[in-house]
Amino acid sequence: MGFDIKLDTSEAQRALSDMQKQIPFAQASALNDLAFQIMRGENDAFSKIFEHPRPFTLRATQVEKKATKSDLTAVVSLRPAQERYLQPYETGGEHATNGNQGNLLVPVDIKRDPYGQIPRATLKRVMALLSARTDVYIDKARGLVWQRLPEPKRKRQGKAGTGQGAEKHRRRLLLRFAPNRPVNKRLGFAERGMEIVATRGGKALADAIQKAVRTAR
Repeated sequence: MGFDIKLDTSEAQRALSDMQKQIPFAQASALNDLAFQIMRGENDAFSKIFEHPRPFTLRATQVEKKATKSDLTAVVSLRPAQERYLQPYETGGEHATNGNQGNLLVPVDIKRDPYGQIPRATLKRVMALLSARTDVYIDKARGLVWQRLPEPKRKRQGKAGTGQGAEKHRRRLLLRFAPNRPVNKRLGFAERGMEIVATRGGKALADAIQKAVRTAR
């Protein structure tokens, strides 16, 4: 005596087929979620690596390309303008410079911004003065930028006929060109990004699959 057992799996097969169709969408969603987590993590790390970083630096990381169902690749990168000066902190080497024969432009007696750097407008003004050769000039032998100061007014002679207006300062040191040197900090950009993928990737994919199943039509 015996009997046959059969199960109608058509509904389950349809459900599995629908789920399979949602997998690429879930993968793309997980990749994009991770990409933006990496972007935020990288930018947050810059505030700990650098002392008084500019807001411009704290926005250096971007999601350059988002993943899609047909192209399961997301790209996280540094924006080109910030990458120029941040690259040495990732790969090693000297500080990035704008010309100056590779030297660093160091402020001495010149206004700095809250981040300890020369404001762009101030630097442009100094460079314009240098081009015009007015009251600012370069001591090329020593790599110094000076500003000539106006002649001080002399006091009137006293009854004894002695002058009281002796000149003390005729110029002021604004900037100096210092030899470039290797950077002394490590960005860890790639390592940090891969760590986020390794530690959060599983959860991101699981969350994306659950969402895809809930929203499947």
